Amino acid sequence: MAKLEVLLRVEADLERGRVRSAIQRLAGLISVYPQDLELRARLADACRRAGDLPEAGRWGFLTEDAEPHEIAAFARKNRLATDRLRLLHLHGEEPRGLGPLAQPRYADLVVDAAAITAVDAARTGVSPSKDDDALRPVPGMTPGPAIPAPKLGWSLIDLMTALAVFGPVTVVVCVIIYELVTAVFASPYP
Repeated sequence: MAKLEVLLRVEADLERGRVRSAIQRLAGLISVYPQDLELRARLADACRRAGDLPEAGRWGFLTEDAEPHEIAAFARKNRLATDRLRLLHLHGEEPRGLGPLAQPRYADLVVDAAAITAVDAARTGVSPSKDDDALRPVPGMTPGPAIPAPKLGWSLIDLMTALAVFGPVTVVVCVIIYELVTAVFASPYP
């Protein structure tokens, strides 16, 4: 669906009072056009109409018309600068066309996020990765040695005990079933 069609549907949703539907449509557009500040302003306005101040601050963060109390609500909800930066959904791109209010706001967030990342790297001894999905070690936890799995199988004592308790026919049938099941699940083939 073209951007213009989606925007027409957003307007229709807002006229009918279906703010949540408009928010979902606008969020979908922003995922396709993350640099479009007009879309971000529209989404912030829709969140404002829904009474969701943290989300209004999130989507209005890069726009000039973001209200300070909305940006503060966004910061309270997401205390770490790295989280706030990630939630802006810029996909590693620098935003273009920021105005005189939004440019320093964004620059301060980037500096704060870099400081948090540097402190985290110094504390854990792991240098920051360019990959957002990189696994980071859990602070205070060190991996221990692997514990070998117990060997499965029947010992002579197991067989003698089973024979005494259940009888020879039952034990033979159970051993055959056990061996078949373990052979199937231990097979390298799916």
